[in-house]
Amino acid sequence: MGSPSTDNLLAALDPHVAGPLEELVQSLDGVGLDQGLLKLCATRVEQMIGSGALAASPQDDRERVVLAFTEQYVLDAHGVTDELCAELNAHLSAPELAALTTAIATFEALARSRAVLKGVME
Repeated sequence: MGSPSTDNLLAALDPHVAGPLEELVQSLDGVGLDQGLLKLCATRVEQMIGSGALAASPQDDRERVVLAFTEQYVLDAHGVTDELCAELNAHLSAPELAALTTAIATFEALARSRAVLKGVME
């Protein structure tokens, strides 16, 4: 999928944490959610938290709502509105939503870890 990896930051500091997180990221390849969509989300999370490359602009309504959810989740998950949830439900199945939420939470955790640990490893 080309999703963010723990790189060597977490592995160098705590391989017991890095291994399970990396396995979780890799498991997202088999969830049935479009891998391009997951990559778009991963890139947007990196862009918001770290110094990731600019994410591509959404190409359709599905990408637009998924990126809106990604951004709101990272900024303040409590701010996800019923309207945004309804839009997500119109574009994704329940299993896809579960996978998407898990993916975004994982991408966010890894991006925040890299941001914090960057200074430690320099």
